[in-house]
Amino acid sequence: MTIVWNAQRVSEGLNEIDSARASVLANVKLLLDQYHGASYSARYYDIILGDWVERFLHLVYVATRQYANGATNAQHSDGGTTAITILPTSDTAEFFAAHQSLPDQMLAVLRCLSFSSVDAIKISDADVKVRNSSTSSGRNKVNAVLLKFASIGTNPKVLFVKPFSGSTPSAWVSAMFSWRKWAKQDDLDFSLEVQTKIDSQWRQKHLANVSVGSNLGETANAVLAAFLPVCALEGFAEFKLKVKSARPKRFAHVYSAQALWTHFAFKVLAAEWCEQGTKLHYHQHGGWYGLDESHVGEIYESRVSDFYYTWGWSRGNTNTRALSPVTPSFRAQEQLFDSLICFDQPQKIYRLQYFPLPGTLQTMYDQTADFVRTRESATELRIRLFPGEYSAQQKDAILRANSSAIFDNSQDIFSQYSISRIVFHNYLGTSWLETLGNNIPTICFYDVDAYRFRSDARPLLEDLVKVGVLHISGLSAAEKANAVESDVDSWWLSEEVQIARRNFVMQFANFSADWKQTWRENFLDAIKVSELA
Repeated sequence: MTIVWNAQRVSEGLNEIDSARASVLANVKLLLDQYHGASYSARYYDIILGDWVERFLHLVYVATRQYANGATNAQHSDGGTTAITILPTSDTAEFFAAHQSLPDQMLAVLRCLSFSSVDAIKISDADVKVRNSSTSSGRNKVNAVLLKFASIGTNPKVLFVKPFSGSTPSAWVSAMFSWRKWAKQDDLDFSLEVQTKIDSQWRQKHLANVSVGSNLGETANAVLAAFLPVCALEGFAEFKLKVKSARPKRFAHVYSAQALWTHFAFKVLAAEWCEQGTKLHYHQHGGWYGLDESHVGEIYESRVSDFYYTWGWSRGNTNTRALSPVTPSFRAQEQLFDSLICFDQPQKIYRLQYFPLPGTLQTMYDQTADFVRTRESATELRIRLFPGEYSAQQKDAILRANSSAIFDNSQDIFSQYSISRIVFHNYLGTSWLETLGNNIPTICFYDVDAYRFRSDARPLLEDLVKVGVLHISGLSAAEKANAVESDVDSWWLSEEVQIARRNFVMQFANFSADWKQTWRENFLDAIKVSELA
């Protein structure tokens, strides 16, 4: 029987993961301290591997559910026991990128441990190259060189590392130039390579059998040694030395909105510097944060940060405060078409979050097809599919609903927003916050069985439902689009819509054209406080 990964099952899984997290993080520290002959703080290991532990726990949890549900694996189709060889990933980025092969591999490992013993699991002893996985576009590299020259002769206290996703906004370049006396940007995308050999003997020694009734933490710890990325184990000492040699200056403050996830060079520097007193500033970098009943990215990022910045919400946490993100400037342009921004996920689940997953993805495809089929407009609809190699099913569903549908991912998404008359979204993630926050006419539809929101967000969401921004079906969203077709602005700029929009974005999409001034005040104040301490 196929598991339907709806919001209820996601909640059950996240609760188990919450219960297992502390024991796995503690085991990571124990194993790595022993291996490296060191005694780093728990926070040190949380910074360098906390993102990996989250994804690892999700994979183990999904595998345990599939195993309990009677899922079959090609290697075990006859119910027997077959040995499996594990090649640990070189770094966290490679582990995250292997999201379509790792679920089957994790299930096979659990089957081996259940039917046989740790002897059925073999660890490869291959040679592995660990590289700095961070890269920048050509344009961003040019901007980086210009900003580097501008900072010559200064003594900045704050280092910005990957402060936003995508191309560098021109406003950011001008801001960094004006802040050059106290701030510097460096995305740490320098070339680095370490060649090492997998220590299969050590890894094999630290595997353990899984017994009936083992909880998630016990199961995850039993297989932990097989999956630890090489960058944190065999290649760690040399990698750390090369990173510190490449960037020997320690900053009093380091900020990022992207780099805690898979940028291992950043994570090593941040962990090292924080041990010596550097303050880590981190920023919410997308949707779902603050809205979801539980969000592992938010939990991890706020846990390791000294200062955690959001798009509006705080909920009284001492280290959490609102700070508008860096956003491109919107210029008034001719509105050429309507846009539909689509979400998608692979058919193999590899992480738990409140959005469409296997079992609810088909509902999203059906809703999207209903929307495209029902919408009536002379204005062209440009459909932007979710990036990745797994959007074929959604595209087919759309084409069955409207064979002349137009798909277009050619533009930067903010450029597409700026020339859209109205933007539709088939999910509640990042894009709808970007259009709402920038006051672009927005209509969204979503599957209520895939999402679960926090109690204090629900009244604001209900207000958006009342004014026609949010819908729980593609059909309802299309009918609303048809109703406002003749004059979108009259609906969008009406008092009731704008009040509901402003109340919501103040908490969850508080973008501001004055972000440069608030950032300057925030970081200069942080510098002043740390210098007085």
